[in-house]
Amino acid sequence: MKDPRRPAPTGAEVSRETRKRSGAPSASPANLENIAESVAIDARERVAIWLSETTLRPRGRFLERIDKLAATLALWGAHTNLTANPNDPVEIAFHIIDSLAPFAFASGANRDALEAALAEDGAALDIGSGAGFPGLVLAAAYQAGFTLVESRRKRASFLQVAAHEMDLANVVIEQRRLNARTVIGGFDLVTARAFGISAELYEIAVAALRPGAMLLLYASSRQNSAEGEFGPPIDDSQARAAQLTAPAAWTYRLPHGDRVATRTATLWRKPRAT
Repeated sequence: MKDPRRPAPTGAEVSRETRKRSGAPSASPANLENIAESVAIDARERVAIWLSETTLRPRGRFLERIDKLAATLALWGAHTNLTANPNDPVEIAFHIIDSLAPFAFASGANRDALEAALAEDGAALDIGSGAGFPGLVLAAAYQAGFTLVESRRKRASFLQVAAHEMDLANVVIEQRRLNARTVIGGFDLVTARAFGISAELYEIAVAALRPGAMLLLYASSRQNSAEGEFGPPIDDSQARAAQLTAPAAWTYRLPHGDRVATRTATLWRKPRAT
């Protein structure tokens, strides 16, 4: 069996984090580079301020790598539909912060388990990586090996270029459609952010995870996976049918321009072998 920490690149899963844009103004290459640089500086500053208010301590060169991600996203966003408002540093900063937030707001054993999964000898799989949230952001913050799977060719190409610009030697991009029969097993963590929650997702996660490892789902308040004040929970019977254990969930609020976004992280575990 191939080592999931360094699988050979082959091709990824459909992400739904992109909303269609229209009417993007044209600009010369020089102007695009200037815009991208300005966007990157602003986004980096916003992320740095948020980080300073948390107990997260990403690995070295994190902010430098985030700068590269934001600039590459702004450049590619001029001609490729990657994410909404790719030239808006507020939007880019939000996606970066949201990628890190489950780790910042996790507590106790959940925080310890997540950070242990992304230690130097860990292996993580990001399903439907899209514009690199959370996969590229987490790979910039932690030393684990990351496999980012994206089915759409242009987005997979963007991920390859962005990972190169960010100097991320711990990332492999696979451009293919993932399923439970073809996924490589042995991962310590599977993440899914802008990906439809379905029976297929849970089946892929169970096949990919080693016994005792975790699936981390990112959700908006409308997708809340836990009972609470933010609306009815999503149906988790599919996860339980896939033999994942009862989840831990935590809800938190993040700055999103002039408003506050309510988000929920849900952490499922694959049972240990008996």
